[in-house]
Amino acid sequence: MPRSLRKIQSQIKKKRGASSTALVEDSRDARRIRRGMLRHEKLARSEALRHKALLPKVTRYRHFQKLATIEQFSVADILHYIESFLSRLDEEIKTMSGERRIGRPRSSQEDRLRNCLEKEIAEFNVGYEVPNLFDPETRRLMSGWKGDAQGLTQMRTIRVTKEGKVLPMVQ
Repeated sequence: MPRSLRKIQSQIKKKRGASSTALVEDSRDARRIRRGMLRHEKLARSEALRHKALLPKVTRYRHFQKLATIEQFSVADILHYIESFLSRLDEEIKTMSGERRIGRPRSSQEDRLRNCLEKEIAEFNVGYEVPNLFDPETRRLMSGWKGDAQGLTQMRTIRVTKEGKVLPMVQ
């Protein structure tokens, strides 16, 4: 329960005393508690949306966390890691399409995986966002990163194109 809702409940409890815990349906106190509950639900929904939006980036950075431990690497190593990350869905897509009967449409899960892969390939052509492992501070942060979304904001990022060009991120 959020702190503000607890605060509202405790204030109402102190005001009413121990004599009665029931509230009248449309009293001011009941409306205050309802507003607090709605605020709590709204915050929980927005937090869930934020977490869902950051999940692909967290997955991507976890894959590159292995590369942060290597002392000497090049752009070719980063390209290899990007290609291995992009091929992570290939086996699953292949098994789904193999299970499907001939002439049947793709399942929604297979469509979702294919769309995700197409978006990532299109991003790779323009410039794939990865952590800047050439920066010592970002490498230090990546090696100690626990995989949570809060740690992503501290890391510097770069864009790497399919041709191997390293582009700085435009903030």
